Amino acid sequence: MVRHRHRRGFYPLAQTSTLPSVMKRIVLLIVLGILLIWIGTKILSSFGVGNTVKQNPVRLSVEGQGVVNVSIEGENPKRAEDQLKLYPRDRVQTGGRSYAVLSFFDGTIVRMDEQTELYIHKSAYGEKSSEFSLELLNGSLWVASPTLESFTGSILREITTSNIKIKIPSGTEAMISPISLAVFSSDDLGLLVWLTGKKENIIIGEGQKIVVPDKEAISGNAYKYRSPLDPMVVQSPFLEQSKREYSIISKKSDEREKVAEPEIKEPLEVSQPQDGITVSTSTIKVSGSIGHNVSSVRINGYNLVLEEGERTFTQDLSLPDEDQVSILIEALDSNGVVLAEKRRSVRRDREPPAPPVLTSPAKGGETYLTSREDIEIVGKVAKDIVGIEVNDYRLQLFEQGDDSWNYLASTKLGNFEFGENIFTITAINKGGYKSEPAVLNIILGEGEDGILEETEETEESEDSEEPLISDDTTEESSIIDYIPLAPGTLHVTGPTPGAFHNATGSSFLLEGTTVSKTESVYVNDYKLRLYESGKDFWNYIADTKMGTLHRGTNIFRITSRNAEGRILDEIEYTVKYDPRSN
Repeated sequence: MVRHRHRRGFYPLAQTSTLPSVMKRIVLLIVLGILLIWIGTKILSSFGVGNTVKQNPVRLSVEGQGVVNVSIEGENPKRAEDQLKLYPRDRVQTGGRSYAVLSFFDGTIVRMDEQTELYIHKSAYGEKSSEFSLELLNGSLWVASPTLESFTGSILREITTSNIKIKIPSGTEAMISPISLAVFSSDDLGLLVWLTGKKENIIIGEGQKIVVPDKEAISGNAYKYRSPLDPMVVQSPFLEQSKREYSIISKKSDEREKVAEPEIKEPLEVSQPQDGITVSTSTIKVSGSIGHNVSSVRINGYNLVLEEGERTFTQDLSLPDEDQVSILIEALDSNGVVLAEKRRSVRRDREPPAPPVLTSPAKGGETYLTSREDIEIVGKVAKDIVGIEVNDYRLQLFEQGDDSWNYLASTKLGNFEFGENIFTITAINKGGYKSEPAVLNIILGEGEDGILEETEETEESEDSEEPLISDDTTEESSIIDYIPLAPGTLHVTGPTPGAFHNATGSSFLLEGTTVSKTESVYVNDYKLRLYESGKDFWNYIADTKMGTLHRGTNIFRITSRNAEGRILDEIEYTVKYDPRSN
């Protein structure tokens, strides 16, 4: 009997399905695909793909009488023109009595105070997200951002200083300095602030401020530097001016939104200047609109750079010194072909203004004598005058619209000296033309303050030696003369050292030296009122108008006395005056 032996082994009871392994591969591929898409999106978005980003210009408006300088991409600073377009890496700096307003693409306004410097890091407008960032180097600024509904899309606004970094939300109104932040309003809970050396941020809400130590490490709780706003900040003149300026800008913006852009049928339309007008300024604004087939505008040979899609143009044109000026405006296509042209004829009013009127201490053309070493010159001008110059120095505090002006002459300032001082004052109009000068002669010397009358020299004056300035003879009569106690200590150093001088001019300054124990100095028995006890120098004005100088021979007897009235030294100085030899 044969028995069959079965082979032993492992055999599946049924056929195994391949579906689970395939599903695992599909899921893995899907996860990898999603991961690659996410990484790719992040990389592309960093280059602006998916969010078209455009470097957007920042428009600069210049205010005040001072100078605003700009540095374009690190170049040397130059004086800024109004409505200049700035970009990242540009720097703005205001001087004394000057302010600047930066207008951003989202409607944010940043107004710079005087003596303020600002650096533009970013200004980028995107379809989905936008951002701009500034660095306040020194000074202070006021910032106002639009409300949330005024700007679509997300936007990051940042302002940094050496001590703080600030994130600006919508609806913000705040003042910022390198070490402080004052918040007046905000749509959010407040402004996020990062202090130097601190990783976590803090919130500064409406009606609050923060002031941090300058150039010191920030330690401990950062909220200890936060406090309520004080009335002095709210009453700041810079804050009031900034609010007023923002109101004007917002009103103009609203008016532009209400007025629909007119359809431009002609290739070129010029809105200003009007043909045949008369202007008193040295520059004129040329503006207008262009058709869609126009690529550039040329004004008197100067090509204007227009932004893509921009249908209007504005340019300040300097006018030559001519009575009649012709302005040619041309519209060109992309090939440089002139599509249209307009001409405007402008007449310049080059008539110089009337001279300033002097009211104090004397009128124009007069001579005034004073012993004061500080004296104010005051006058009046027409309200259309833009500047006043005194001896080629332009008055810094005078502004257009002022009908009066003043100028301080002082020996301490170096613009006033003993003897004759001639001041020529001119007025400057909008066109830059100067008036005929008003002339005032002020003599700083001994005598009563007052206007000196013009006197004609006659032959009889040669024999007259009586000065027009009265002497104090009462004091002199009480002084007993003695033999000089210190002979050789009194000297004449000018106008010619020694004892003799030939004079041809109508006046000169007689000056010399003495010893420190001198109490008083006399010239022809006249006590010098400006001489101070103990000084080792003295001076005296000899002038025909004052009666202290006449034709022919003049002898000046100079005497120095001590505190007891005794003569220290006495000398004579002879001057021969002959005006005909001049």
